[in-house]
Amino acid sequence: MQKCIKWGSHGLDVEVENGTLSIRGSFSIEVKPRGVVFERATGYRVAGDARKKYIYVEHAELKPLEDAVDCPDELELGKLVLNRVDLDFEEYLTVVTSGESLIDYMVVTRRLTCIVVSRRREAYFDFTGDTLAVYLV
Repeated sequence: MQKCIKWGSHGLDVEVENGTLSIRGSFSIEVKPRGVVFERATGYRVAGDARKKYIYVEHAELKPLEDAVDCPDELELGKLVLNRVDLDFEEYLTVVTSGESLIDYMVVTRRLTCIVVSRRREAYFDFTGDTLAVYLV
């Protein structure tokens, strides 16, 4: 099922297939139950507190697709919920996952994404070229 969500003046293509959420603009982000794959990534870092672990992924600017028009600010795709917020100076997209996923939620901005997981989860990274795969166990 392919849809779109508002981003900038147009939108991002969003598709769910076999449990994988694909978000496509000027590059793609694939959200799987046990990890996330980013194209055009430039770096990452991990931080945490007593309850959560925060994985920050830096990437190229996520630009909208010009052919994605009339896209809503909120989208429910089965057990996934995507919500776009525009703060005038910045916009972000929140991706809320199901309880089956090891990811609690994600916040995507134009140049940075934060993946929030339980503190107990271990993250492993595979950085090949400009593609970053984040695996969670």
